[in-house]
Amino acid sequence: MNWIESLEDLYEFISMVVVYAPNDFPKEDFLSDQEQLDLKKAFEELNRGMTFVAKKIPDPNKQHKLQELLDASLAAYRDGDNVKGAHLLQDFEVEVFG
Repeated sequence: MNWIESLEDLYEFISMVVVYAPNDFPKEDFLSDQEQLDLKKAFEELNRGMTFVAKKIPDPNKQHKLQELLDASLAAYRDGDNVKGAHLLQDFEVEVFG
């Protein structure tokens, strides 16, 4: 299932990830167990959302910086630093949506 189909979806999805990451994603009754969101799937979806970011921000250097923020956020969550992970994701949001 794709959660992000537009830039607006990305904006909303970021907020959801900030609230629920790394391990508190709600279980959706309309999704199978394999489709339920977890940290890995959430960041796969955020990375998919970069397609929409690229349309808004065509500068490859800026896109690279944004990708680095996403990667650093995921790494922080995986390292158990949830506050840092959330702040980096919020930094990403500010850079994209200002």
